[in-house]
Formats: sequence, structure tokens, C-alpha cells
Amino acid sequence: MKRVISPQSSPRSPTRNTPSMAGRDAGRRRPSSFPCLAAVLVLISLLLLFSAFRSSLAPQNRTAVLLLPPGSSCNYSDGSWIRHPDLATPRYDHTCKEIFKGWNCIANRKSNALDILRWRWQPSHCNLPRFDPLQFLRLYRNKNIGFVGDSLNRNMFVSLVCMLRRVSGDVKKWRPAGADRGFTFLSYNLTVAYHRTNLLVRYGRWSADANGGVLESLGYKQGYRVDVDVPEPTWAEAPMFHDILIFNTGHWWGAPAKFDPTQSPMLFFYEGIPVSPPILPEEGLDLALKHMMLYVDKTSRNNAIKIFRTQSPRHFEGGDWNEGGSCRRTKPLSPEQVNFILIYVTYEHNRWANR
Repeated sequence: MKRVISPQSSPRSPTRNTPSMAGRDAGRRRPSSFPCLAAVLVLISLLLLFSAFRSSLAPQNRTAVLLLPPGSSCNYSDGSWIRHPDLATPRYDHTCKEIFKGWNCIANRKSNALDILRWRWQPSHCNLPRFDPLQFLRLYRNKNIGFVGDSLNRNMFVSLVCMLRRVSGDVKKWRPAGADRGFTFLSYNLTVAYHRTNLLVRYGRWSADANGGVLESLGYKQGYRVDVDVPEPTWAEAPMFHDILIFNTGHWWGAPAKFDPTQSPMLFFYEGIPVSPPILPEEGLDLALKHMMLYVDKTSRNNAIKIFRTQSPRHFEGGDWNEGGSCRRTKPLSPEQVNFILIYVTYEHNRWANR
């Protein structure tokens, strides 16, 4: 069994001390998102992921590092974006029906939509072959692949499906294992599905009980109950069905428009009981990842491949999407910009952890 997890920080105890009531609400406010500098190109992510999958299918290699194929010293994640002057023929276009209308850059006439297609990821010490959808279908015959997460994983799912449908039209559309959407390529018995979940764990509205309780005694009147040890039903059956699982979560944990620290805070529960004293969303995320890893390990198929993909940066500068922000960047991050962001994120994480 193989699992790749990119934890944002180590799991913490649910009984960790937190700031006083006066400082708690202020402490819950996460720092503003750092400026986003570029869009993530989904196709390259797919190439990296499934290059990893292919090298991991052989039993003798199940303990190998995912990004290092057998007999190769090349790390596909070490490289840079190269702009090609010639526009290569895309593996699919804006007519693919699975693309959500609001995210269809070419159909919506985004000014640099076609230019984005000129960028290619070039590893530093080897070549990354161009994605071959027909070879992919043959390689993953009789497999089930599930994307579990928010819109980032939905984009990954859509990109893969659109590429595969260009070479194989014999497709059954259905919703396997509670998926939001899915396709089986009948000639190859390959199923690709997307399970929508914002937090991975179950959550819903919470209101104070007239009879009182732990949270009520601390002054809470409403918020969102988040059960860190219970998977959201949309994907709870996915580990039993899929051979390959790609998880993601992250952006929703810092979404003040939904989980306002004062008006509708995230209130964490473990084994049906409120975590006390209350913890911050960052700590709740740690606990959720810890328990979801345990759940997936317990319920997944033998020899299933599990990957947790990290989140991409947000793309808005000068404000959020509904507050005057815009996507100003027209090219990928440079190595220097990446280093700057990593330093900034580390600094902010440590600053807030020590408050």
C-alpha cells in the first residue's frame, strides 16, 4: 500500500490550550492570503501524478518514492516552466462538455487563455513525455480512479476525462460510490470519478441548545459543527471502490465568507463531543487529516494507491474575487518567487502558531 501525504503541520492534541475568550475570535482570523502570482496548469499535475502511478503499480516498487520511477534518478518535480513559441495541438478544447462554464477560459475569452497552452513543464534532469491518452487507457485498464476534494480536484478530474474522451467515445456516465460525477470507458473498463467534498470531513450548521452545553457555556450561539473523525458521505464509500485515490483540501478551511470567525466559526467535534477548549481551523485541519488518513487506511482496497495533493495558491491580487481582486499575472512563478512565497508562508505559520 502506498500513501503520499503532504501534511501542513504535525497533528496536535485536541486539548491544546487556546487564547482567552476575548482574544479567541481575533485569533481565529487567519492572515490574509498572500498574493497569487500565477495559475496552475492542470495537465502537468496530471502527468506528474500518473507518471508516479505507473511506476508504483509493480509490487516490488511499492515502497519507492512516487516521483522517482524505477531505474531513474530524475525527479519530475524539480524543474521550471518553459514557454514554447509554437502553440501545440491541445489534447482537448473548450467544447468538452465537462468543463464548468464559469471556468472555461477559452470560451469566456480570457485574454491570455491560448497563451497558457504554450507553457510546458521541463524537469531539470530528464524529459517529461507528453501525455498519451490512448496509452493511459491501456495502462489503467480495469482500474478505478477517484478524485476526492474541492474544485481543484474537480479541475484535475475534468482535464483527465476530456483528454480520454477525445480518443475513446464508448463511455458510460454514472455516479459510482456516491460520486458527484463519473465515467466508465467501456472498452477499457476504466472508471474515473469525482467525489465533491470541501473539508473531507462531515460538517453542518450548529446552533446553541437551550439546555446549555460546553460550547454554550463559552458564549457560542451558532457556527458550523465539524466532525474531525467522520468522513463526508459524498466520499465515504470511495476507498472501497477505487484503486487509485487523489485527495485534496485546504482552501475552504480559510474561507471567511463561509466560516466567519465571529458570526459562524468552525466548532470541532471528536467522537460526537465538542473539542474543548476550542481550537483554531489550522489545528482542526491537522486533526481531520490525521483521522481521514486512518479511515482511508482502514477501508481502502488492498494495494490501493493514495495521494494527497497540495493546494495551489490563490490567483487574486488586490482583494478577493468579489472584492475587486483580479488575476494580474500572465506567466508562471519564477524560482525566486516560489522561494519568497515559501519563506513568507513559513514566517506566517510560525507567527500564528506562537500567538
